Amino acid sequence: MTTMLDVIRRVPQTVTRILDEQANTFADLCAKLKEQPDRFNELVYVGSGSSNTAAVAAVRIAEQASRLPARTMVPNDFLRKTVYNPDAIYVFVSQSGNSHLTCLAAAKAKELGLFTVAVSEKPDTPLAKMVDVYVNQHCEDEEYGMVTVGYCSSTLTQMVLGMNVGLATGKLSQEEFDAYLEDARKVPASHKVVTDKAVEWFEANKNTFLNKEGITFYGAGPLWGVALEGALKTFEVARKIMAIGFELDDGLHGPDMGYTDKHVVIFLNEAGKDEKLLQNGARFAKGETGGGFIFGKNPIDETDLAFEPASQCFYALEFAPAVETLAYLLAVEFGTPVYSNAEWTKENAPKSNKYFATHDQ
Repeated sequence: MTTMLDVIRRVPQTVTRILDEQANTFADLCAKLKEQPDRFNELVYVGSGSSNTAAVAAVRIAEQASRLPARTMVPNDFLRKTVYNPDAIYVFVSQSGNSHLTCLAAAKAKELGLFTVAVSEKPDTPLAKMVDVYVNQHCEDEEYGMVTVGYCSSTLTQMVLGMNVGLATGKLSQEEFDAYLEDARKVPASHKVVTDKAVEWFEANKNTFLNKEGITFYGAGPLWGVALEGALKTFEVARKIMAIGFELDDGLHGPDMGYTDKHVVIFLNEAGKDEKLLQNGARFAKGETGGGFIFGKNPIDETDLAFEPASQCFYALEFAPAVETLAYLLAVEFGTPVYSNAEWTKENAPKSNKYFATHDQ
């Protein structure tokens, strides 16, 4: 039987496929942009759930490569806006292409005459059919609804989209573009290493999670998106422990006062400008909760999950397997069934089936 961990281990081949096929993937988008290379002045990503957490992880790299201001929005916020930038590139993201509010947001953008792009798994999804340009995120059908290949493929596709925007509009040179690609190609081998280390780390530290009530993930920049995704995956996969993700600095304004010995706090560290805050936060958690950890560079002690990201810009994809593997192994440890899509029955079907029915307005 294929486990969720087996699926996580398939991410490297998807990363390689996205990079190998990116020229074809973005050909239509680049052709459209070259018709009006001086028109666009903003890049906006719109999505929910893992599509949103992927966008948060991708947006700063997309901004850096496209040379355009970039931001993320959830569909409800997009639909409530009263002023829209007519010269932005609006990218609507949904792996299934069925996300109700994302589709409504894309439809509104089309009605307003805005330039619209869809990132989805197939060209015949509802979302893909309603936009100006479709972009394939190259994720195969996953055995589990709690997507991991889909999260990473969405994150990388949104990053590479920004690179192609920069190249097509003349703001990014071919040499710079190729350097980004070379950096991204460091991810697959590193992803495997991090996944293996995460499995070993959990076996050594799993007792820390016994009788805990919550896990908080902290990250900054692209790792804020990974922190959000780590919380989402932990909550939906393990199901017996509450989880939340915070932007590093924002999460230090109040939440730190709520921690007890019933909490685990995980800090995602790529050793950038925020390292002092990350290190201080981890020391605080280790002392106050007994459940504080650093994932990534410069560990404080032997209990941390130490690894060296290989890429300079795409390291969010190297941190992703650490939090995803944790979520799955917590489920195994807690005895929470992790059903594949094929194993769902009427009796064990996820409550989300009922929840998503509430979107039928």
